[in-house]
Amino acid sequence: MRRFLRHEVHPDNPQARLLQATADRLRAGAIAALPTAAGYLMACRLDDKAAAARLLRVVDERQPVMLLCRDLAQAATYLRIDDRAFRAVRDAEAGAAAFLLRCTHRVPRRLAAAAGGAGLLYFGAHPVCQGLLGLLDEALLVTPPLWGQGAEDLDLLPIDAQAVLDVALDVGSLEPQDLAWVELFQPSRPSLARWPVGVAQSEVRMAA
Repeated sequence: MRRFLRHEVHPDNPQARLLQATADRLRAGAIAALPTAAGYLMACRLDDKAAAARLLRVVDERQPVMLLCRDLAQAATYLRIDDRAFRAVRDAEAGAAAFLLRCTHRVPRRLAAAAGGAGLLYFGAHPVCQGLLGLLDEALLVTPPLWGQGAEDLDLLPIDAQAVLDVALDVGSLEPQDLAWVELFQPSRPSLARWPVGVAQSEVRMAA
């Protein structure tokens, strides 16, 4: 029987033992709910095929994969970041944007294929998820936020999403930022869009 754990953690100084317990569960194949600047998002290890399959059942399969990374150095392992992309990511407000980039071979082909080899880079910009990423030392696969924002409270996650959760890091209610999607996949200059979940990449009109 699946055992769900809900850890109440301090939003600014998360308890190390609870972060470690969550990291251990993720390594064992769990799906976790994590606080980010965009609200609560669901995550699992990128290389865990079974966990990724469970997680992706609750999102639109046409969406590019979204990777939660600790920093740019880690992100460059999974996504191709040229000078133009580096400047765009560096200059963006922390936690306010996700960046559409070309995946490297480090992202499993089964995941990258959904959007023609593209993936979304996101930095959670929250002390709790940053602390967890530091323990794991790897990027996490996360669910894209619904209509540009994640859930402001764990209990507001969709019912089908809650059904697959194994562990949650609960910091109470959040004030999610409206997340912008920055197109860096094409060779033209960066462009901005609001990209609602449920809309295929080919249907999005990028701003000039």
